[in-house]
Amino acid sequence: MESIRIVEFFKNKSILVTGSTGFLAKIFVEKVLRVQPEVKKLFLLVRAGDAASANQRVQTEVQLLFKRIFSCFFVH
Repeated sequence: MESIRIVEFFKNKSILVTGSTGFLAKIFVEKVLRVQPEVKKLFLLVRAGDAASANQRVQTEVQLLFKRIFSCFFVH
């Protein structure tokens, strides 16, 4: 069986992440965004009481994630 690199495997693929505001999912999403530039889409599944609170949770988590990933580009 031919070995395939992870980067090549995820190229042009969509990924569904369940529990996306949880600890492991946040690490996974951060890693994908940092080292898998060719991923087509990330779908983040969030459990919440209503759509507004789910949207707020995702926005908060994504903002924190981008601050961590791109903090090296900004002067503190």
